[in-house]
Amino acid sequence: MSSEIPFRRNDLVVVESLTCTVLLILSFVGNALVIIVVFKKPRINTTTSLFIAALATTDLINAVVPGPLFLASLITGKMPYSSVGCYISGFFMHFLTLASVSTMGLIAINRYFCVLKPSRYKTIFTTCRSAIFLASLWTIIGTVVILPLILGWAVMAFNPLMASCSLHFNSLISETGFTIFVMVSFVVSSFVIVALCYYFVSKSLRHHRNHLSAVRSLSVQEINLTKTFFVLVVSFIVLWLPTFVVVVLFRVVLRTTLPRQLALAIPYGLLTNSAINPWIYGAMNPSFRKKFMSILKRSEAPNQVHPVQSPPQRPSISQSIHMKTIELE
Repeated sequence: MSSEIPFRRNDLVVVESLTCTVLLILSFVGNALVIIVVFKKPRINTTTSLFIAALATTDLINAVVPGPLFLASLITGKMPYSSVGCYISGFFMHFLTLASVSTMGLIAINRYFCVLKPSRYKTIFTTCRSAIFLASLWTIIGTVVILPLILGWAVMAFNPLMASCSLHFNSLISETGFTIFVMVSFVVSSFVIVALCYYFVSKSLRHHRNHLSAVRSLSVQEINLTKTFFVLVVSFIVLWLPTFVVVVLFRVVLRTTLPRQLALAIPYGLLTNSAINPWIYGAMNPSFRKKFMSILKRSEAPNQVHPVQSPPQRPSISQSIHMKTIELE
């Protein structure tokens, strides 16, 4: 594949680069705040917060590693980094996409047990077990991503239409097989799990809306987090479902190259999802919103200029003599 991006007008280069820059800034600042809130504030440091931190970590990695490399390609119009950088960027592009959707599936299961089976929830989703679930899931995803490289089925190559690196398979059969396997094992299965879990969760919350004693084991914070996760999932599906459908359509059905506008939707979709997630936490969850504002105000405090109070002036010699004269009279 060519390492040069197809010709673009200057105004298009500016628009693409500025859009990417704004998304990177929002993603970095927002997800850094989420991680600080989770680990600095004991009230939010629960088992559920581990999943919040996991999602924020994937989004922060995206803003730190593949995102800037994608921006560099948009600005220069070519691959401005070495083959090692291409492998790193391509790995995280695939890994973070699958890790995000799979983690949301795991969160949906977590919410299902939290709302419908609270007694089993405390046993299954301990902090240690939740960490093991996440680590195991991400290890499997990382192995799946690098497996085609190890087996020699593909190489990581710069895709000029996407302006980023991705897996480039040696044969159409291996590409089709890998795409179908990944879509079914991670994407479709996660969407099905999310749909079923949140259907039963929402049904239970609606049923007990006027009977709070039936769900007294749930705190208001847990209910707010459940609603927040639901909005996160909806935003993810809205952003990614059309992209996944298009990828399958072109790679498996039509077996042709993606148009540039659709190919760019993949890195831009990943950046957009990373950028909006932390602000959904702040908008939907009062606890997170308060902690966000507290951290932001604290960071502004050292920059505030306080008026300097002048030390009290000592009276002059004439004033002292005058005061003593008054006292004697």
